[in-house]
Amino acid sequence: MKRTIGTLCFFGVATLAARASATNGMNPTASGVEAAGRGGVDQAVATETTAMNTNPAGITQAPLRIDASLSLLAPSLTLTDRAAMPSGSMTLDDAVNSRSKLFPMINAGITGNLWKGLYAGIGIATQGGMGAEFNGLHTFTSDPSQPGVPKASTYDTYSQVAFMKLTPTLAYRFEGLAKGFDLSFGATFDVGMSSMEFRHSGMQFPEPGNNTGLYAQHSLNYKSDWTTGFGVRLGVLAEMLDKRLSLGLSYQSKTSLNYKGTATVDGMLDYDGSMAFGWPQEIAGGVAVRPIPGLLLGADLHWIDWSSMLDTVTLNGTAKGAAPPGYQTLTAPFQMNWRDQLAFALGAQYEPDPSFVLRAGYNYGKSPVLPDGINPLFPAVSEHHFSFGVGVRPIPKRLSIDMAVEVSPSNTVASDANNQLAHQPGTTNPNGYSVDVSMRQVTATLGASYRF
Repeated sequence: MKRTIGTLCFFGVATLAARASATNGMNPTASGVEAAGRGGVDQAVATETTAMNTNPAGITQAPLRIDASLSLLAPSLTLTDRAAMPSGSMTLDDAVNSRSKLFPMINAGITGNLWKGLYAGIGIATQGGMGAEFNGLHTFTSDPSQPGVPKASTYDTYSQVAFMKLTPTLAYRFEGLAKGFDLSFGATFDVGMSSMEFRHSGMQFPEPGNNTGLYAQHSLNYKSDWTTGFGVRLGVLAEMLDKRLSLGLSYQSKTSLNYKGTATVDGMLDYDGSMAFGWPQEIAGGVAVRPIPGLLLGADLHWIDWSSMLDTVTLNGTAKGAAPPGYQTLTAPFQMNWRDQLAFALGAQYEPDPSFVLRAGYNYGKSPVLPDGINPLFPAVSEHHFSFGVGVRPIPKRLSIDMAVEVSPSNTVASDANNQLAHQPGTTNPNGYSVDVSMRQVTATLGASYRF
């Protein structure tokens, strides 16, 4: 279409990363079951093979190790929205719950010593996993701010995006640089694989030459093929005082992704649709201390460059066949306006004996979603995360079986007058619409590891 699809289309295409908007924005708070129990603290610990996705220098800490874990993420979303009427604000949907879903996230890997101080590894990591679905939401197909009885309708939304990584890694360890001091460097070469799908049956935009205030209701379905992107993660790990003190630092480059697939409007017009999107660069650092035998205390800090990746994202399409005049192209810009994020984690781990371990942690990241960018299908608004974990070692120093649970209580972000949804479709004129989105979630992780 040679015009911009308007405001309510934003609900649907915000699915860009909806399934990946796990906890710290689109990123999970932790990779690996042990780190999950510590609230994500891992930069200066990094003993799991998931260090390839946190601090790759950490793979130098075991001659040979195999890990695998499965997380189940259970988000719960609530939507409340309002429209302007001649008599005042009217509630359209009051605390409507999204459809309940479980999203699996898999991490697995193997790392080992190749020669002297040289180590290598490879694994798979789920960088994010989530989605959102609302059914029976209410809308108007005429301007409710005008006199008379507005025409009402309902619509459904669905979104899902998946992002996985293959993580080949190399690292080198320098031992005995000074008394009780070892230094390791590592590099992971990410191969990211992603797909996206969304459906929305309540999009509205003005029709050409229509001055009646009537907004036609349309549907848009989009499904992409799998796409690939590349990045690199660099890490350093310094262990001092005979490993009683550790410092970790890592850098993750951005991963650019170009989704290509088919967009269908009203079940009739098919378009070759593309969307440019990706995961941002990140800098992280951490410290871990072991003040007494069996006790580990740690803290991490992450800076995530969301603003460079999630400002305005556009769906572009070209009709696959003959299309009516004005419908040969499809253009839909979506104003997300994310801010950069600082996230920190505090964690503890205690081993009362070699066969048992307890973990606890707290993770906080101010939501990168602002009032001018919030929408129901991009609900990365979780901020506080509380976790605990437990592990048993049937074969001490060899086989471990671990579990962790993370709870994120409800947090709400409300739209403001600058939000794209608060404007008349395709314009900057205010329409009196507002929406509040709340999110809470629980994540359970089970994993096992074997050290040779």
